[in-house]
Amino acid sequence: MRDVARDPAALELLRVQRGRLADRMRPPWWYLSSSAILWALVFAGPFSSRYLPRGVPTWPILVAALAVACLLQWGLARATGIKVGFRNLRYPASGRPARIAVLVVFLAADGTEFFLVRGGLLVAAIVVAALGVAAEVALLQAQLRGIRQELRAGGAA
Repeated sequence: MRDVARDPAALELLRVQRGRLADRMRPPWWYLSSSAILWALVFAGPFSSRYLPRGVPTWPILVAALAVACLLQWGLARATGIKVGFRNLRYPASGRPARIAVLVVFLAADGTEFFLVRGGLLVAAIVVAALGVAAEVALLQAQLRGIRQELRAGGAA
């Protein structure tokens, strides 16, 4: 096997291929809209705990959100050819700040929403939930943009 690290033509071909792979990482329209629906389901938790009758379990909402998340990751992998979902915070490095921000935004929005619903401030809780959904979708786009940049820079695929 020849050494391609010193072959400029092979390195240029690799750069072009990584650029094409990064271009395929753009999320389809259905991925972002379905992700927004998923986050709306997640942020519906505090509303369901307060406004559903006592005997109605809330676990089906969590199961539905998990099923939608798995289907979204499967669909994105099929559409782009790259599996990017549910990795730990160490890999890839470019998506780490966005993943940490996703966790922080979720905890802040969900906690705030819980206390607003408990205090009877329904309109404020709905506004917080809507802002949380918008922030989570924006962070998802930032995470995918970071992965695209890492691919173009020669990072892990």
